[in-house]
Amino acid sequence: MEPKSGKLHKLGSGLFGPKWTEKWVHLDGTVLKCFPMAVEQQIFSLGSSRQNSSYELMDYKFAVVDEKKVNRKFAFQLEAIAKSSKAVTFACSSEKELAEWRFALTSRLCLPADVPVSPVITEKIRRAAEAFSEIDPRNTGKIDSGKLRGLLQTISFCTRL
Repeated sequence: MEPKSGKLHKLGSGLFGPKWTEKWVHLDGTVLKCFPMAVEQQIFSLGSSRQNSSYELMDYKFAVVDEKKVNRKFAFQLEAIAKSSKAVTFACSSEKELAEWRFALTSRLCLPADVPVSPVITEKIRRAAEAFSEIDPRNTGKIDSGKLRGLLQTISFCTRL
């Protein structure tokens, strides 16, 4: 899958309550990385040490957030599957951009956003992602047909949900 990058606003906690900050967000494979926006930043590099957070999509579900709840239009949330993690909220600048991010994020996941996920399914999703990354380590989206059968057997649980 093609990587996706762009500016998004991320909801964080500030000294006086929730605070929106602009981030450069990069989605590569199933990892979403957030970088601070710097006006005076000379050269932007995705390998930069300035990355301040990353999220493995297999640990989250996608959900559109009600505008009234976060006081922002075109917001979405990555809802943590595990109780130990917290949800992460982002906002786009337009409905079109929200649709693009929704497609980019959900196309990398096996489950719709509103499906409750058991720990067994979560583990199977993690193993499927791991199996695919072993077959396609460069994340090109192309695999050898001989290796396809093994991969399909590994992820066949997706069709039985």
